[in-house]
Amino acid sequence: MRVLPGGTVTFMLTDIEGSSERWETDAATMRSAMSAHDHIVDQIVTNRDGRIVKHLGDGCWAVFTSAADAAEAAVELLARLQRGPWEPGERLDIRVGLHSGAVEPDDDDYFGPVPNRAARIVDLANGNQIVCSGATAGLLSDVALRSEGPHGLRGIGVEEIFMVFDDRYAPDERPLREAVVPSNLPRTKTSFVGRAETTAEITSFLNGSHPVVTLIGPGGVGKTRLAVEVGATLQRESNVRVHFCDLAAVADPDAVADATADAVGARRQPRMDVVDSVVDYLTDRDVYLILDNCEHVIGAVRDLVSRLQGVETLRLLATSREALHEPGEQLVVVAPLSARTGGEDLFVQRVRERDPGFEPTARDLDDVRELVRRVDGIPLAIELAAGWGSVMSPADMLERLGDDGNLFNDSRRDARHASLTDTIAWSYELMTPAEARLFDRMSVFGGGCTLEAIEAVCADGTIVPVGDVPQLVMALVDKSMIVSRRDDRHRRFSTLETLRSFGSERLIASGDAPEYRRRHAEHYREFAVRQDQRLFSPAEPDAWRGLDQEWANLRSALDWYEAEGIEHRGVELVVSLVLFASFSMRFELFAWAEELLAVPGIETDPNYVDLCGAVALGAYFAVDPRVTELAERGLAADPADPHGFCRIALAAVLLNNLHVAHDSDALTSDWLAAAPTEPASRLWSEAFRTFHLCWNGHPDEAAAHVSATRALADETGSMSAKALAAWAEGQLVSFESIDRAIAVWTDGLQWTRSLPGDHLVEHLLTGLILNFTATRGELIDSLVQCRDAVRLALDQHYVAGTSHLFGVTAIVLCRAGDAETGARLVGAMIDNGHFPRPNARRALERALDTDDLGPFLSNGAGLGITRAAHIAIEALSDAIERSALAIQ
Repeated sequence: MRVLPGGTVTFMLTDIEGSSERWETDAATMRSAMSAHDHIVDQIVTNRDGRIVKHLGDGCWAVFTSAADAAEAAVELLARLQRGPWEPGERLDIRVGLHSGAVEPDDDDYFGPVPNRAARIVDLANGNQIVCSGATAGLLSDVALRSEGPHGLRGIGVEEIFMVFDDRYAPDERPLREAVVPSNLPRTKTSFVGRAETTAEITSFLNGSHPVVTLIGPGGVGKTRLAVEVGATLQRESNVRVHFCDLAAVADPDAVADATADAVGARRQPRMDVVDSVVDYLTDRDVYLILDNCEHVIGAVRDLVSRLQGVETLRLLATSREALHEPGEQLVVVAPLSARTGGEDLFVQRVRERDPGFEPTARDLDDVRELVRRVDGIPLAIELAAGWGSVMSPADMLERLGDDGNLFNDSRRDARHASLTDTIAWSYELMTPAEARLFDRMSVFGGGCTLEAIEAVCADGTIVPVGDVPQLVMALVDKSMIVSRRDDRHRRFSTLETLRSFGSERLIASGDAPEYRRRHAEHYREFAVRQDQRLFSPAEPDAWRGLDQEWANLRSALDWYEAEGIEHRGVELVVSLVLFASFSMRFELFAWAEELLAVPGIETDPNYVDLCGAVALGAYFAVDPRVTELAERGLAADPADPHGFCRIALAAVLLNNLHVAHDSDALTSDWLAAAPTEPASRLWSEAFRTFHLCWNGHPDEAAAHVSATRALADETGSMSAKALAAWAEGQLVSFESIDRAIAVWTDGLQWTRSLPGDHLVEHLLTGLILNFTATRGELIDSLVQCRDAVRLALDQHYVAGTSHLFGVTAIVLCRAGDAETGARLVGAMIDNGHFPRPNARRALERALDTDDLGPFLSNGAGLGITRAAHIAIEALSDAIERSALAIQ
């Protein structure tokens, strides 16, 4: 096992400029260039006494014990890459980022604030630029540096950035890059062929007078690939958010709204259903939404789109085999590729991706064009045929497709769909029995899967032995029956929806579907349980990534348990996901829990108390007043509350919403007296006890609980635990030094940002920082920090977190002379069950007469949290502008 250095190190991260476009336009050349790149990087890093942490597919991550060695390696790398020699089209333009700090490796990897910051720094560079942080610049004595000034690092803060210069390479003189708007568009590693004019036409429709565009056509004609290309074009040209929602794995029409909410980042709002919550989130946001594979849930999609039409700033692109029939809908029929242009190009490019030396003769091209005509120009059918290009010539394929020159009977009702089905069947029949069985069984996966999951679910010991699975998967990839892509350090495999449907039909016909759906559900239930146990460990980032990637499979597993009436397994699955869903704010999980809680007889389930606690937590996050009722129902069933979910929900209400000191004292002290054993319950019990004692003026008593949270964080090695420990510790430190407390909380923020996704604790830490700076900092700084915090909470659609910020926002607005808006915000806060802390009410009472305060509070009631948040952002922005003008 390799040894990674600890202590003060310097990270070097590289990234290839324009890599996505290059993978799309010429995957074979890119693959060859990446191989050369990785070899050069390995050689240079090793020569400079560095270590490769991992290759990232589009770059690498290396670590050095010397900042000078890291800078020298970066210069040598760009010099070597610029010098070449390269084959035509292979030259790569690399951006490099350097950052230094103190770290310790965990599980053969690095986690925490330092590598997290390094990853943000490299994002600022253009190709042929080397940038470094101030921390690294301070360690470089003999290197030519130029300050580029302070730059914002997405989700982290501001860092002074330096450019590294050296005569051995030619630096690009473009200004550093701005932060890129995030997108969840699927990454593509294959070329896009034959649709340039159609892409431009659809883009024009969406940016013009057609807010809803639907791509229609038979399965396999390329609707999804075209939609992804349109989304990438829109984002590249306008840098506007594009949300991609794949409905292929959504079997239940009632889950369409949940899948859409998950794709855009919306969360259930108080007194709203999921669709209204999506509308609430998207209102006033300039975004594009792609709904892919709509046909099997078309009724639910129509209802959703009809209600989304009220969002004036939304542009929506759908793919389906039939129209949505919405007012203003623009239909685009996705035509097959013609034989002489796009179809021929697609076939040749796909064969070359497997066999770079493929050079078709004139006779071959004639055969390819005939082959394209035989399959009606359907891209998926063409790709399936090309998948056999290393085994058969185009002439061989034509011969096997049919000797009569007319394989398909055009009198069929849907000739093109029949062409595709027959082509799939043709490719299927050419597979070995083991390949065919594995292909059928893989249809149970939704949203892709890992090789490990395929082995666990699909192997049978006879036809598909577990040891043969890697080779069988490789064969299916080679034949274009499944798709392989790399995520971080691992590969995932998925099946296009048309092929997945074909495999599912075969699996059902064989009578094996119930067994493999059971195995799928059991695998992902066990997977969820394992990952839950890893959350409070150094492996937490991997657990987050795994759970995030497998969310569609987890949803499918729960659907199967409910359909089969095996709710106790579903409860175990849901309970194991509560911590992850809470920390990552995947609030869809709590709707699942509520469904299970309504099942007759669920009270006898051994996890009933945890299920009640899960629903109570969901109610807290959605500002639902049933929190106390649900949590107490669970505690009545089992006062031990082993995972602590019921008590976490109650403590959150008492300490964040109601501020009832007597009740929170009883709850937190009794919780500790119960001596919880689960790591999460232990940590939250100590942290909430610290919160109670500090906010009620007992810092001396809190010290022991702070020590306990820190010890638990160190014991587990979890980033979330370290962030929670910082949350607790900073409250105690604030009694001695507010500046030190803010430093502790800021360090905690770095731990939350070391995990791959939004984090609940970021809002807890940000709220504390604002509460302690609202009255003591520079006014403009306080206004900006408050606006950024409200924007973040609103962007993440975290209802409770947004409402909690209204109290401190009111304080800052009072300082800026806008107490009236502050009072309206507090009125909205109270209307949703949150009571401001005394300092907020005192600030309002000092700024407004008592007679005036009441009407303003009443005016805020009924605004709703999202509307109030938009008012807050506007008022804060106006106050920033006024304050800046006053200084000039």
